[in-house]
Amino acid sequence: MEVESACIGDVHAVIPALDSTKERELAPTELLADSLYGSDDNCERAQEMGVDVISPAMGTPKENTLSLSDFQQSEKGIITACPQGHAPVKIRTGKKQKHGVAFSSEHCNVCPCTDQCPVKAGKKNHYLHYDLKTMRIANRRAMEYSSEFKDKYRWRSGIEATFSEMDKKTGVKRLRVRGLPAVAYSARLKAIAINLFRATAVRKALCLPGEILAAAKSGIRYTIFVFKEQFLNRMGQLANIFTSATGQPRYEIKIAA
Repeated sequence: MEVESACIGDVHAVIPALDSTKERELAPTELLADSLYGSDDNCERAQEMGVDVISPAMGTPKENTLSLSDFQQSEKGIITACPQGHAPVKIRTGKKQKHGVAFSSEHCNVCPCTDQCPVKAGKKNHYLHYDLKTMRIANRRAMEYSSEFKDKYRWRSGIEATFSEMDKKTGVKRLRVRGLPAVAYSARLKAIAINLFRATAVRKALCLPGEILAAAKSGIRYTIFVFKEQFLNRMGQLANIFTSATGQPRYEIKIAA
């Protein structure tokens, strides 16, 4: 947990958090995050650290238009064919990850996808200019509709229960202290408490049947012991009353358990 001022954007919290987990040898291989945290820069820097950020891409694609993800491409993000399967007649790669491809106007003029295609007509051919960042975002956005992405990202909603539990059990949103150091100290203590609650719940869930039976037997023995002690205590009090009333010598009561 890290407490920051409200003026600091959350988008910059991903990489420091991954650095922290790496220092503690707890770095994940996959990170499920909201679209705000899944910026292209965060995804690329996390990839260099060996972490895959699984997050919806920000922005909304235009309807009834072809995306860069509809074009066939190489592993390096170079377009090798259009959605209709036609290879470009010319490929230009730039130094700043900006590329361009030229398609034959003979094919593009009769293409049924002309109105939806981002390729634009030029003097000699039809051209498409793009950069690798736009290509990566388009591929991520297309990946969101796959069953693999949905199966992984559905676990993201589970973390909301932790935040809700932390608020209801600890009152972290209504602290009685002021100042960033005091707030950070209080919030970390509350986070530790939630970790203890959840670790205990996991331990109970993983408890083996034999351990459950042993715990039950231990509880039964303790109940019998308490009942026996209470019974002997009451019997001893009655014996004292009868002894003082009759003047007869006191008898010691022994019960074998």
